[in-house]
Amino acid sequence: MKMNKWILTAAVVAVQMSAFGQEEKKEEFDAIATDRPDITESAQITPLGWFQYEGGYQFSNSKESYGAMEVKDRHQYEQVLRFGISEKFEVRAVINSNTERTTSLGIVGEDRRTGTEPITVGFKYNLIEGNGAFPQTTWHSHLSLPWLVYGGYVAPYQSNIVYHEQRLMMEKGITDRFGLATNIGLSGGLAGSNGFINEGMFSLAAGYDIRADFGIFLEYFSEFTWGGNVIYATPYVDGGFTKLLSNDLQLDIYAGYDLSTTLGARLPSTGFFFGTGVSYRLPLAQKLMAL
Repeated sequence: MKMNKWILTAAVVAVQMSAFGQEEKKEEFDAIATDRPDITESAQITPLGWFQYEGGYQFSNSKESYGAMEVKDRHQYEQVLRFGISEKFEVRAVINSNTERTTSLGIVGEDRRTGTEPITVGFKYNLIEGNGAFPQTTWHSHLSLPWLVYGGYVAPYQSNIVYHEQRLMMEKGITDRFGLATNIGLSGGLAGSNGFINEGMFSLAAGYDIRADFGIFLEYFSEFTWGGNVIYATPYVDGGFTKLLSNDLQLDIYAGYDLSTTLGARLPSTGFFFGTGVSYRLPLAQKLMAL
């Protein structure tokens, strides 16, 4: 009789474990959706309880001839940390560490700087779930904290002004393999003479699934600065490739070019950039609960 009870108990446990396994299989997500490598950030939210890391290296060279000629070379190590709080909300942090050299033909001469820019914290919130004719629409809000800096960036940010960025992100799949996305952003200082809104951006990106887990994108974006009653725009074009190694792991490579001279922008500048990176995600909350 005791043996029969043990057999019955084992059978119940086995059924429960099987059901749990089936529930886990049902909780499979689409392939990782990343903010990198383009400027156009994704309108997708990191899954609930998951941690997502996006990191990479970028080299950029720019020349501005507004007044004295200025040449800047920058090596940037980019990191974005994301965590899903709910199906519609994620928290995030951005950490950019740079080594840059600025050469001016004016009195200043050459300046070298190595360090970490003010760490940025913020969130993404999904406003509209994409379906039918409506695109996936998400809002993100960031604050750059001037006291969280390191190295050569300490002195330039001693004013302790907190800068904000607000961005509206929309994306829509046109076919199973082709999609469009756009971002519109405004930014400025929460205090000080720069103004609450003195910069902005716009981007439009097209992505295509080549198959074999390869993707390609082409993007136009422009960064705006308000100076008095004049708007200075710096337009760019860039493109690149992504490769999914698994549903949760992606590699990328990209390059871009400053179109200011080509399009006759008010601020005469030229430049280029290129970079590469890796993104991955893992069920952090589940792993912590298992400890």
